[in-house]
Amino acid sequence: LCITLSEKVKGIKLHLHYYVYEDCDCICRMSVLENTSGSEIVLKRLMSTQIDLDHAGYSFTSFGGAWAREMQKSSVHLVRGKFVNSSRSGESSHRANPFVMIHPAVTSEDFGDVYGFNLIYSGNHYESAEVSPFGKTRFISGINPDGFEFRLAAGEKFESPEAVMSYSAEGFNGLSRHMHRFVREHV
Repeated sequence: LCITLSEKVKGIKLHLHYYVYEDCDCICRMSVLENTSGSEIVLKRLMSTQIDLDHAGYSFTSFGGAWAREMQKSSVHLVRGKFVNSSRSGESSHRANPFVMIHPAVTSEDFGDVYGFNLIYSGNHYESAEVSPFGKTRFISGINPDGFEFRLAAGEKFESPEAVMSYSAEGFNGLSRHMHRFVREHV
């Protein structure tokens, strides 16, 4: 599915691409910005995906680490404000992995709801969850906007990396099975 949004003043188009992988219970999304204006534009931010959740109080789990301590699990309870997992080292790695989960605190290995997001990208990445004053949670993911700038000539397009999204009601192991199946069969 491709949804195209047009900006009326400059004539810039944003194409939101959704790819459904039913066999893996995954949806991928990417954004393509098309410069249909007559002049160059400077792109400072383009996220790959965004999803809004109806509640607050989720936990945001990320995985970081260092040599001999790779992929250390870290969870933060989201009550209000914004939490960011990101990398500016020029790579995604065991220090700042672009895979994160959002889930109720009671979710376990085999029981409970969990949303998983993985950016298929090996550069500077950014994942953020923010709780609104109305008790909603917004998640976004994409290229890290800190220090990012891309000049887009008239007629050119810029494609964001793909973001893989999945949901499981069978805890972290259920989500892990979805993501592993997706990587084995489609990456």
